[in-house]
Amino acid sequence: MKEQAIIDKLLINYYCFKKDGKKTVIFLHGWRSEGLVWKQAAESLKIDDVAIYALDLPGFGASAIPKEALSIDDYAKIVVDFINKLKLKNIVLVGHSFGGRIAIKLSATHPELIDKLVLVDSAGLIIDSQKKKRREKFAKFFKPLFKPKLMQGIRKNIYQKMGAEDYLATPYIKGTFLKTIDEDLRPYLSQIILPTLIVWGENDIETPLSFAEIMNKEIKGSEKIVF
Repeated sequence: MKEQAIIDKLLINYYCFKKDGKKTVIFLHGWRSEGLVWKQAAESLKIDDVAIYALDLPGFGASAIPKEALSIDDYAKIVVDFINKLKLKNIVLVGHSFGGRIAIKLSATHPELIDKLVLVDSAGLIIDSQKKKRREKFAKFFKPLFKPKLMQGIRKNIYQKMGAEDYLATPYIKGTFLKTIDEDLRPYLSQIILPTLIVWGENDIETPLSFAEIMNKEIKGSEKIVF
């Protein structure tokens, strides 16, 4: 079930929950997660003739940590190269949160590779840019004060209140984190021409329901399910 491949000079770990199908489901996980998180969902798909894969995206799970910060375009290219390397066809691409960012970019730019798209509580929209700028200025102003060891606890507490737990939890790829959250993918939504299902949790705080409404409106012919 657990396999590895070299993609763009990076060791990519992935899980093959089911092989040899005319159709393929590829799962992309969220930030601070890994491919194995999709195991239960994969096993619950009682569909014949479908191959099922889930990647550990670079920097997560058992995949290599990139030496340089990656962008959404970089991650999308890695998934494209993975598809081509394994010669996968008739693909349903499922992306959750951070994985949804990648799925949006890939589906908009390489529609010939994907048959259907599923976005699960997907990130990718920047609604309150002024709030983001205030956070950045706040962090830049206080950064010199956080260098002494005695200030580390205060630093963590402040960043948590700013909603930057992901930044704190993955310091080894902080450059990648900043690159990905800086890109607003809304312009790509109208470019998606694939059958798209948008699945959302009504009480999601990190990616609010308003994101689902925008995506449903911008992606022509998409369907939305809220639970």
